[in-house]
This record gives sequence, structure tokens and C-alpha cells, in this order.
Amino acid sequence: MSGLNKFLSRLLKNKQGESLYSKNKKSQPSRNVAYIELSNVCNAKCIFCPYPQIAESDKNLQNMSAEGFAASLNKAVELGYSRLGFTPTTGELFANKRWAEHIATALRHDKIKSLYYYSNAILLTDENIEKILALPNPQKIEKFCFSVGGSDAATYKKMFAVDKFEVVQRNINSLCEKLKKAGSTLKINCELRLPKHDKTTKRTAEKIFNRAGYANFHANIVKIFDPIGGLINENDLDYLPEITDKATPCYRLNDIRFDANGNVWMCGCVVSERPGESSLRIGSLADTNERIEQKRQAVFAHWRMREIPSACQPCRLYKAAM
Repeated sequence: MSGLNKFLSRLLKNKQGESLYSKNKKSQPSRNVAYIELSNVCNAKCIFCPYPQIAESDKNLQNMSAEGFAASLNKAVELGYSRLGFTPTTGELFANKRWAEHIATALRHDKIKSLYYYSNAILLTDENIEKILALPNPQKIEKFCFSVGGSDAATYKKMFAVDKFEVVQRNINSLCEKLKKAGSTLKINCELRLPKHDKTTKRTAEKIFNRAGYANFHANIVKIFDPIGGLINENDLDYLPEITDKATPCYRLNDIRFDANGNVWMCGCVVSERPGESSLRIGSLADTNERIEQKRQAVFAHWRMREIPSACQPCRLYKAAM
């Protein structure tokens, strides 16, 4: 196929809304996101996520305390972060019943410029929808993302290992309807995580999860996954290719994560959550900012000497920092 034909074929697929999960770019601008994990408890057991193994380990599964949240927010600001992510690494945002109170506090903070968050929408109840509509300073919210396991009940149960498709479908549609009625401009991203042979398009996803036609709803398709160092081995999934050249530190390592148990980590990526893996843990909320920064800089220094953290060695989401 000629180069022109390849381009036209790709363009056509994009217009039809099919997955065009791009290959890893060679480099990316460094990220600077502080993740605050309000809960590490999840109500799904996704086949592409290490949570089922984590749930069987000795990890302390809990919601972040109010004191832990206040300390995490303060430390994030003190360390110079102004963009927050409330996506649990392996957990569900709405499992913490005080989620709206904590996000509202962050939105009111004059040092926080923006934030975003993910949910699987199982607990996107009418009560939680009303809390979303009532959040202050909504212009600071970049987007609210939902991770969904397919466009039908059978695929959803295969991908998320729980029978909640109709609940999720109802919840997201209800949110879109109420946002439209309220004249909201909140951006909603609905990400369908699908097995390799699934043909669902973005257009189909929009019809299923946005029946109200909310203008700021966007569907995305994800069909390629990281096997998390061999923890994930599902024949129905496609996987990102291995990356052998990791000469420079990853662009994600400028991110910082405050977990529900009071630990501080570099990177908010799920690959750091393999059971027994702690190579990216750089301290706790009790540590001084100087101590945390020293440990972070040590990771960068070791990487440049080709001593790559064990969490990062098998990672297929790696991109070199510019």
C-alpha cells in the first residue's frame, strides 16, 4: 500500500471513530501532576489491572483520611504543584464518601490551577451527580473521565469482571442529561476499554452513553494495554510493544503521588502498583519536603547511570522526557 493510501485509510478509520491507539512517541514534555489517591479500594476487578492481585496481597486497602488529604494537598502545593489528578492508581474515587468535599477544597485553593479525575461510574448515583453539579470553580476542572468496559453487558462483564453494565449506562446517561439541562461546559470523557476483536466505534459509544446529546461528551477507544510486568496475561487483549531503549528518565517521573496510606511516590502510573513493588516510593507525608526531593533526584541520578527502577524496567508506557 502506498504512503498516500495508508494515510487515507488511517484518516477514514479516525472519522469512523475506530481505535487508533498511537505508538509511544520517542519523547514527551515532562508532566507535572500531583495525584491524590482518595481511595485504593475498587468495586471492579478489571482484567487489564493489577487490582485483583493487589486485593489478595497484604496491602492496606482503605480510603484516605481527612487529615491525610489535607496533608497531601499542602505538601503538593509546597512542592510546587498546581495541577492535581484525583484518579486512584488502583481504586475508585467515589468509594470515598467525602470525595466531593475534598475536591471542592482543592478547587477553592488559590494555588491549584486545574484538576481532573477518573471513575468507573458504578457509584455515579443521583446523589453524586448532584455533588458534581455543585462543585465550586468548575472552570478549574479539566475533565471528568469514565473508564467503561464495553458497549454491551457481556463485553463489560468480561473486561471488568462485574455485572454492572446497565448501572453504568444509566449513570453516565443521567449525568449527561443533567449537565445539558444545567447548561454546563464540563468536559466528559468516556473511555471504552475493549478486547482486541471488539469493533465498537466512538460513534456507537456516544449513542449508548450520551443519549441526551450533551455537547461536551467525548468517547475514546482503548484496545492496547500494558501487561504490567507480566501480571496481565489475557488472550483477549492486545498489548503495547516492549521498549528496550530507556536511556533517559521517563516524562512521567516529574509527577508525584500521595497514596491513601500516607506514602509518597514518583509517577501516578499503574505499573508502580505491582504487589511488592516499591522502587518509586520516595517517602511519606511525615517526611520533609527536602528529604522527598533528595530521594526523587536520586532516582533521576541512578537512571542516568542506567540503574532503572524495577517498576520502570518492564513498563511499556515509557516515553523519554524532552
